[in-house]
Amino acid sequence: MVLEGQWHAAGAAASTKAKLHIIDKVHYSLELETGKVLSGTLSSLHIGDRLGNIARKITLEDASVFTTKENDAVDTLCKHTSKINTFIHTLESKLKWALMALVLSIFTMFAFFTWGVPWGSKYIAHALPEESNQIIAQHTLDFLDKILFKKTQLDKLQMDKIRTHFQKNVLPLNKENQKIRYTLHFRDWSEGNLSIPNALALPSGDIILTDKFVQLCKTQAEMDAVLLHEMGHVVHRHTLEMIIEGTFVSVAVMLIVGDSDGLADMGVGLGSVLVSASYSRDHESEADMYAFTHMLKANIDPVSFSTIMQRMTVYIEKKLTTNYQHKTSDDTRFDYFSSHPNTATRIEIANQFSNCYKKGLSTCNIRIKEK
Repeated sequence: MVLEGQWHAAGAAASTKAKLHIIDKVHYSLELETGKVLSGTLSSLHIGDRLGNIARKITLEDASVFTTKENDAVDTLCKHTSKINTFIHTLESKLKWALMALVLSIFTMFAFFTWGVPWGSKYIAHALPEESNQIIAQHTLDFLDKILFKKTQLDKLQMDKIRTHFQKNVLPLNKENQKIRYTLHFRDWSEGNLSIPNALALPSGDIILTDKFVQLCKTQAEMDAVLLHEMGHVVHRHTLEMIIEGTFVSVAVMLIVGDSDGLADMGVGLGSVLVSASYSRDHESEADMYAFTHMLKANIDPVSFSTIMQRMTVYIEKKLTTNYQHKTSDDTRFDYFSSHPNTATRIEIANQFSNCYKKGLSTCNIRIKEK
């Protein structure tokens, strides 16, 4: 076997034409154009890795270098060529393999953001200590008061009655995480002449009830249903998961190095999330199930959740139709149910739990049909 190429003296840029002769598969002889001959054993040669069709470098014992573009012949010569480098070269040489590698890379990125980040966010949210929830939510209510809420117009006696009932009858139902310190807050949320009915839960256990929500509740059971729903968000750390998904890398680093200083800065981000985003369908469904199962155990008819949901939906739709006919398509402040699970589906599930309640059951197996 004879390979043609260029010979470079050690440390020199100038080159000389040369031929590399392979003798009995054990020795070599390098014949330079000048007539000089270098020889030795093949095992003493250092053959560089292949990269596409770039000239291959073969280093001799004296540190001089022979380069050749006859890569296929060199591959035949060096049986010890790295399998990894061969695989890389195959990808580079074959278009279909390159395309497959591209598709695989795109799928990997898609899978990471579609499944990896949510899974990682859920894992981190539950791995963080309970104190992290307090730190993150510390300034969130102040932030919301500045940009969104107004002072409540509810009567103090009414608020005290709701708080007393919550502490005495609803909180004892929570057996999952008794370290959470739940506190009720009342605020007026108005946009123009529209008073918005809503309930929001911070990861710290602070639950905000708007004036219009309280006014729309006709029974204590209806309010309890929503309070249990919000407690479900807190117990399952849904708000924290949303924050972590938005800042996945930075939160992961904080968890690894144990630095909680940056958590306080996430309070403003949490406020923004609560204003501009809604829980995912899975989060809402999980919070619903938390509420329904606890209502059965507390002997509360889950139909109450269905009733208040329908009343809130009718109120919102009626007000938007009457007062906001010119609402722009990108104005999502009033789209309370826009990214929730299908309201009709949630009501149907509540009704199925209600049927179990009427049968005196403390557990309920249901079939969910998305509409």
